[in-house]
Amino acid sequence: MGIDIVNFYSSYGSYHNNKVNKAIHLICIPLILLSAVQIINHYSFTIDTGCCQLNFGLITLFVLALVYMAVDLFSGILASSFYIAITLYLNQRFTNADEALWSHHLCVATTFQITCWILQFIGHGVFEKRAPALLDNILQIFVAPDFVFLELMFFFGYKPEIHKACQNQIQNNIKQFRNSKKQK
Repeated sequence: MGIDIVNFYSSYGSYHNNKVNKAIHLICIPLILLSAVQIINHYSFTIDTGCCQLNFGLITLFVLALVYMAVDLFSGILASSFYIAITLYLNQRFTNADEALWSHHLCVATTFQITCWILQFIGHGVFEKRAPALLDNILQIFVAPDFVFLELMFFFGYKPEIHKACQNQIQNNIKQFRNSKKQK
């Protein structure tokens, strides 16, 4: 049993309707996930399995892969493969790094985290004029990277009938949100 893609996409998409905010999120969300995994990896265990460096960040991505594939198998495989491939590369690159490079790696990952979070809050406050979805449900942090892939795939014509249903639901959700604000 999978997760309803229309509800998944439209619940998150209702908070991301402005084009500038969407562009910010398309760039920042993958960077936030990947830099968070690198920060986690900086402080976690590493097990050399022979084919890769297994650590808590990579295990987290494998768990997220299951969630993403439950939403939509194909986009979940693509999103997960992207994030896992980059993480495997970075793990290999920095596992045996000297202390200076290892510290620089942590500094870069932390800078990405801070900068991308600031940009996203600017996107919501200035352009979307709506609080981020994570303020209503903190678990949105974990599904945002999959949402980005679905957003890109829908843009390129993936499952147009589902995309149309999602867009209709997003417009209904936004209308309900605006009406509730007027009533206050």
